[in-house]
Amino acid sequence: MTATSPTPSSHLPKLEHTYVQAFPSLAHPVQPEIPAGSKVAWVNHSLSRELGLDSERLASAQGLTWLTGGASKSTYALAYSGYQFGQLSPVLGDGRAHLTGELTPSPKAGDTPGARAHRLDLHLKGSGRTPFSRPGSDGKAPLSAIWREAVIGEFLHAMNVPTSRVLAIIETGERIRRRSPQPEPAGIGVRVANSHIRVGTFQYAQYRADTDIRRELVSYALHRHYPEVELPATSGQEALALLRAVAQRQAELVAQWQALGFVHGVLNTDNVTISGQAIDFGPCALIDTFRRGAVYSSIDQNGRYAYDQQPAVTQWNLARFAETLLDLIDGENPNRAIHLATEVLAEFEETIRDRQVSLFAQKIGCDLSSTPVEHRVQVAAFIDRTLNLLEEQSLDFTGFFSSLTGGSCLLKGQEQADWLAEQQHLQELTQTTPERAEQLMKRANPLYIPRNLALETALRQVERGNLEPVLGLIDIISRPFTPQEGAEFLQTAPAQSRFFVSFCGT
Repeated sequence: MTATSPTPSSHLPKLEHTYVQAFPSLAHPVQPEIPAGSKVAWVNHSLSRELGLDSERLASAQGLTWLTGGASKSTYALAYSGYQFGQLSPVLGDGRAHLTGELTPSPKAGDTPGARAHRLDLHLKGSGRTPFSRPGSDGKAPLSAIWREAVIGEFLHAMNVPTSRVLAIIETGERIRRRSPQPEPAGIGVRVANSHIRVGTFQYAQYRADTDIRRELVSYALHRHYPEVELPATSGQEALALLRAVAQRQAELVAQWQALGFVHGVLNTDNVTISGQAIDFGPCALIDTFRRGAVYSSIDQNGRYAYDQQPAVTQWNLARFAETLLDLIDGENPNRAIHLATEVLAEFEETIRDRQVSLFAQKIGCDLSSTPVEHRVQVAAFIDRTLNLLEEQSLDFTGFFSSLTGGSCLLKGQEQADWLAEQQHLQELTQTTPERAEQLMKRANPLYIPRNLALETALRQVERGNLEPVLGLIDIISRPFTPQEGAEFLQTAPAQSRFFVSFCGT
């Protein structure tokens, strides 16, 4: 049976707080600041249908109250720590965000009978000060930054990348100062995520919570995010199982980023989720002209979170996660705990390398599902040479791979003929038929991505009160594989895109 979205209900469901109830020391009750005159400016119709919610009701005054937690008056700022650019901040937490509650969508057609309900967080961003706000912070967010998060979330979702998404955007009527002396409109994003439990959550718990609470946090995370994992008999096995599950999910996530040319920009431990979803799209970008060391974030001065560093820094973040679990893995034998955790980190390195090769192989039309190891090695070497050529010839990353779907190749000179000959050889070596190769490439290589300058142009129009460009952008990138009239501007990037710099919005 084909899975479909539940029929939208005009009733707005009551939200729960299982996480806060279980771990009150990891959250602070605090009300969001919703200025009078605030209005719901946009509702994500696709997401609301998936959740079984009525878009029209969400856009109403009642919807505004429900979205911002006013119906229950129980909202919380979540506590967590984080290594930010390698430097530990023991206390971070939601400084401009509020958890309004947890939503359990209605079952969809095709769901396995008796399957565990999938619980989601509703979370505000830009909703005012909390006990975790930085000194002098207003707790607000630029409206343009909220729209950026919406666009990126919808694109990643369309590419089947696990991601948080924006359900609604609220215009508050306020104006705040961020990048320039001129004030800009403020907004609030209503974000949906599998949860907001992060590596930083476990770091905070390590400093602030007793061992029993930390064990319960491990069990809660396993039960909520990894129901397929058979719960082990001992707490030590549970902690190790959680570390392994998170490492596998993060390997898959970051491998998908690499295959898309996506650069997150701020891979601090407080931005790494236990669920394996992408989250917090501040100074993120997608590569235009390919550079392995591509950096777009204005605050990443040393390239710590550059494109080619994302796998390694994710492993580093997972090592910090492992450190919070060592005494739970084996409190009596620290050396054994370190050995077991190190094995998981080594598995991560192998898994992400394998997944990157598999995903890039699909982009060049090679099916590795039943390919011997020695042939995979050849494909991996060819992919590496391909990326070197893209960088040497300053070629567009997305444009190069999407051109292959049409049977062409953007490489210049003799390299083009040599490359195509080697591609055909590898397809034959991996026993990939021409029909299968075309199918793989069409599924792996988007025609359209949210080009950095195009998105930036649309966001500047948002600041002027014109939503048409950003809404048009969302419509196109939500169907990234489908040829669309008037969407050609998202297939290439102007030369000046190499100067693009992105900002985090704080």
